[in-house]
Amino acid sequence: MSLIHAPPISPRHAHRVPTHPRPPTPISASQHPPTRIPHTPSHTFTTNLSSIPTPSISKTQSPNPIHPLPYRPFTTSHPHRARNTYNRFNSSSSSSPRQSLFHTLITRSKPHHFVLIGLGLSGVYFYNTEVVEMTGRRRFNCVSHAAELKMGAQSYREVLAQSQGRVLPDNHPLAQMVNRVLQRLIPQAPIEGADWRVHVIVDDGNANAFVLPGGKVFVYTGILPICQDEDGLAAVLGHEIAHVVARHPAERMSNSFLTLGTVFLISLLFDVSGNLSSMLVNLMWSLPNSRTQEAEADNIGLMMMAKACFNPEAAVRLWHRMQEQEKSAPPQFMSTHPSSYNREEAIRGWLEKAETIYQDNGCSTFGSYMPSFKKAYQTQSSYGW
Repeated sequence: MSLIHAPPISPRHAHRVPTHPRPPTPISASQHPPTRIPHTPSHTFTTNLSSIPTPSISKTQSPNPIHPLPYRPFTTSHPHRARNTYNRFNSSSSSSPRQSLFHTLITRSKPHHFVLIGLGLSGVYFYNTEVVEMTGRRRFNCVSHAAELKMGAQSYREVLAQSQGRVLPDNHPLAQMVNRVLQRLIPQAPIEGADWRVHVIVDDGNANAFVLPGGKVFVYTGILPICQDEDGLAAVLGHEIAHVVARHPAERMSNSFLTLGTVFLISLLFDVSGNLSSMLVNLMWSLPNSRTQEAEADNIGLMMMAKACFNPEAAVRLWHRMQEQEKSAPPQFMSTHPSSYNREEAIRGWLEKAETIYQDNGCSTFGSYMPSFKKAYQTQSSYGW
């Protein structure tokens, strides 16, 4: 018999739930018959679910989303970038996916990978590098001469369509005068496959002229008062022909490929806005290269007009008049063309060489027999221009 007596159970502990619950007592079938739930569609249940209003959602439709706080993107040209920026705001990571890509390339790539990529890109660049024959400048050009001619033919059709009804006939004195100046410049312009044709467009408010690949020449009547004479017109046409001689249209197309690739890589690797990277590439590469082409065309055109016995000093006077015409020209670093003042000064530096060419070709007395420009220009008053 144990000498230790168990303490009496107090009334407040009488109904305590045991630590391990007892197994449920089986219930006989006579007490609660089982309820069978048949496998039927939802609309046959006792409770009619169709009476509860629920929104219908199709497969191609999503529930009304919870709109985030209003977000104003930096640019409207790339709306997807606004979403990425907003997600970065809520993200716990301090780097964006594009920054992660750059970080991955730097940390995981081997040094020889960058060497191989650099050698490959350099090989493509130098394989397509050529020298401008008349100036010795090296440039990148991956556009063939055939593609350049095709591009010029397409532009020719477009300009004719836009100028319909405003092109002077070939027998008009102004058209004849422009053609006469052109014929003296053509022998100095070695352009393969050129089919020369002059079109004078009546537009006194447009001081412009250009030559397309393939030899199609367009001169607007607004440039003629600035030219003043055939020597001035030769300076304009010589400059425009020089663009085609140096294949600047093909070079611009080639540079556009480099520009697009550079903008894409900068945007991808450094998470920079496409507009921002494009602006940087434009300021640092495209615009300076365009001004280089313009200066090169001034140089080549000046020598061409001197060989054709046009007075090269007329080019200096032309750009002086052009400078006076400029009212609100943008700064040179933001322009595709050098300023007229800088062009005038550059031509003065080349003038000695051009005058030597002019004298060596026996042109010192030839220019005094060319007064036809003034006679042709005087006739325009009878046509109302």
